[in-house]
Amino acid sequence: MSTHPSEAEIQAEVLRVLGARPDLRLWRANTGAAIDPSTGRLIRFGVQGQADLSGILVGGRRLEIEIKSARGRQTPNQQFFGAMIVRFGGLYIVAHSLQEALSAIEEVL
Repeated sequence: MSTHPSEAEIQAEVLRVLGARPDLRLWRANTGAAIDPSTGRLIRFGVQGQADLSGILVGGRRLEIEIKSARGRQTPNQQFFGAMIVRFGGLYIVAHSLQEALSAIEEVL
């Protein structure tokens, strides 16, 4: 049995703690596909490689947080997405823990 928290556990903790802050807004960003029940067509949603959590910092700067477990690594699509966010002035964080996410945000606020 692993003593390290799962990505889902880290994500829930980050959402709970950062979501209570008055200097940012944060939400879950889902990707995937579903069948439209009225047409039977496959509908895709989200952007390939987008971060797990999206948000905005006070002042209007975009915030993206990719959550990874202790051994988790980014996919190439996640790396490309992160580079795009940074290129356009946003804050992109890869967090393996709540503390990593907090530290990165504290650095810029």
